[in-house]
Amino acid sequence: MTTTTPTHCYHCGNDCTGHETLYEEKHFCCEGCKTVYSLLSQHQLCQYYTIEPSDEDSRPGINVKKGNGQPTRLEFLDHPDIAAQLLEFASDSVAKVTFQVPAIHCSSCLWLLEHLYRIHPGIQQSRVDFLKKQVHLTYQPDKLTLRQVVELLSSIGYEPLISLDDVVKNQQNPSYRPLLYRLAVAGFCSGNIMLFSFPEYLGLDDPAFKHLFGLINIALAIPVVFYSASGYFESVWTSLKKGIINIDLPILLGILVAFFRGTYEVLILNGAGYFDSLTGLIFFLLCGKWFQQRTHKFLSFERDYKSYFPMAVTLLKPDGETAIPVAQLRKGDRIRLRNHELIPADGLLYRGQALIDYSFVTGESEPEPKQPGALLYAGGKQMGEAIELEVVREVSQSYLTQLWNNDAFRKGDTSHLRTFADAVGKYFTMTILTVATLVGLYWYTHDPARAINAFTAVLIIACPCALSLSYPFALGNGLRRLSQQKLYLKNAEVIEQMADCDTVVFDKTGTLTSTTQTAVQESFTQPLIAYERSLVASLVRQSAHPLSRKLTTYLADALPLPVEGFTEVPGQGVQGLVDGWVVKVGSYLFVNPWPVASQTARPQTEDATGATVHIAIEQQYRGCFQFQNQYRPGLDAMLNGLKTTHSLYLLSGDNDAARPEMMRWFAPENMTFNCQPQQKLDIVRQLQNQGHRVLMVGDGLNDAGALKQADVGIAVTDDTIQFTPASDAILEAAALRQLPDFLSYSRFGMRLIQFSFGVSLLYNFVGLSYALTGNLSPVVAAILMPISSATMLAIATVGMRWRRL
Repeated sequence: MTTTTPTHCYHCGNDCTGHETLYEEKHFCCEGCKTVYSLLSQHQLCQYYTIEPSDEDSRPGINVKKGNGQPTRLEFLDHPDIAAQLLEFASDSVAKVTFQVPAIHCSSCLWLLEHLYRIHPGIQQSRVDFLKKQVHLTYQPDKLTLRQVVELLSSIGYEPLISLDDVVKNQQNPSYRPLLYRLAVAGFCSGNIMLFSFPEYLGLDDPAFKHLFGLINIALAIPVVFYSASGYFESVWTSLKKGIINIDLPILLGILVAFFRGTYEVLILNGAGYFDSLTGLIFFLLCGKWFQQRTHKFLSFERDYKSYFPMAVTLLKPDGETAIPVAQLRKGDRIRLRNHELIPADGLLYRGQALIDYSFVTGESEPEPKQPGALLYAGGKQMGEAIELEVVREVSQSYLTQLWNNDAFRKGDTSHLRTFADAVGKYFTMTILTVATLVGLYWYTHDPARAINAFTAVLIIACPCALSLSYPFALGNGLRRLSQQKLYLKNAEVIEQMADCDTVVFDKTGTLTSTTQTAVQESFTQPLIAYERSLVASLVRQSAHPLSRKLTTYLADALPLPVEGFTEVPGQGVQGLVDGWVVKVGSYLFVNPWPVASQTARPQTEDATGATVHIAIEQQYRGCFQFQNQYRPGLDAMLNGLKTTHSLYLLSGDNDAARPEMMRWFAPENMTFNCQPQQKLDIVRQLQNQGHRVLMVGDGLNDAGALKQADVGIAVTDDTIQFTPASDAILEAAALRQLPDFLSYSRFGMRLIQFSFGVSLLYNFVGLSYALTGNLSPVVAAILMPISSATMLAIATVGMRWRRL
């Protein structure tokens, strides 16, 4: 028995046993990979292959299939309007641009992209942001154009991801720099105030220095209160205008009372004031805000159809064709779409055989064949030959964009749910004011000199700073723990919203079913021999149809053979002359139009749980491959676990073939099939109107409205860098099985916050024992408030880290 040693591509690591290309004593799987190696070798950049340690089958290079793209595919970048939208800066001698490059994955990528100037002298500088998977380029427009820059990146396997959303993304990125400025001012002033308060701590009583240090403390406290804490002024003012009392009101009262009472004591009574405790408190509160707001900058949680649409389209004119921006497309324009290109606006099919993949828009998993005269909807993707369309609606009025006119997409970031802090804030504020007033009145009637001190002491000591600290640190730690498990939340508040949800709604296609794994069952009268499998594999490799791609993956080990006369009949199948043999792959009637009595009857394998591909070789029907729905690993345990705590619903744009399988997890009345995007949104809204708090889990544009309408929307993806619809969270598909654990963890986080609030009340009772007597001294406040804050931080941090996921 002969054992064949596998051969791996020197550039990308793919298996190329039996069909490798040899160049400079190195093996390559295709001409594309060989070309990239040749380019790097020519410019002395082969260090690229040695920077990142790798095995023979795990190389840093990206597979580049030579000749896959059309020569005119990037010509739209020559359009001045498009170039102006993409460029961050442009002059006659210098231009700057930033591209999203999903292929960046290791230090070798970073090294190569930052040495582009050695490949082309027109590149002045290239800088990579590894976490965001972005490359910032500075180049000379008199030596190369924007299109040539993109072609250069594509030629080495790092093609940028360019979409219509790129022209507006800069306005959507939040900046946390102002918060860092306020935090820095608070930290600086707080540290110096504590330094000047040391004489008071040590009991040193020098009136001259005490008064001088007090004045310095006032000066340092002013920017902390009125600049660093300005967010509390804005928050309280905004809430009061809406008639709402939030948790920031008692905090602001405590800050202002402590500041003005401290100022009064320094200026009038020659005392020390509470400026050390006050500024330290503000500093810790801002630390919590910063800790809570840090999020995943490499992800986008606000994507809409603009992230999915191309920037340009090929417009047909009497004198030829030209690329124009999608925004300039008008009713009556005639456009050409090639294989794998997106339909940007609703249009009538004018010429060509269309095979439209609507899976990302409607959820229907099978492409639809269309004949000339049919209406094609925006968002579909052409799979096959080039077609021509006449636009009947502009982009802003098309079927796909109608969903974004729904009110669900105009809500901003406001939550449907009332948070625990907001609920506490109202009652806590009223209680504090009532207690402070009663204490003030009591001392006014017994000892008027203590009335003001007692009233202000209650407001200072009862400030709910502990709750305000435990909230961001608990949720912030939770956000990071969940991200380690591949659930990326838009912000920390989503944890609280997840904890309150009682209903979970699932999409099926791409969410519960895998888009990358498929179970294949073979049904042949006689099993195909290795040569026959190579015949089939070589033919289907020429097709872009989803079933052809699945069959190509399944037959990946088959050796390639030469193909001539390849023909693809949309909706039926493919045929060609493979190594001299006539091979047909497709529907039963397409591959077997010559049934005779002696041949095997049509197999009864066309069940509703998948799709079937039939095979004929030399006009002899051989059998079929059946592709069954492949559910994600751990799905059964995940759904059974959720059933015990939540109501489960299924909304699918696909047909109801999977209904019998799904009945073991979902009640019949809770399943809806052939569901349009607007219907999904309406069903989620109906559940909310019934009092349910809804968590929606989906993956495509057809789920975008429901994800936005739901109290929490989670977008499931196999690749976090590629398109995901607007959502509150992005979940890597492999971690979907952990959804019950994630929800349990969020509920634990809220219980932990409630426990810390109870502990803070104990500290308040201790402090109030001093405040009620009117004897709260700055030293007591300086000791009690930091201890309380430290305790809350410990509970929040240790508790969330201790809980296992």
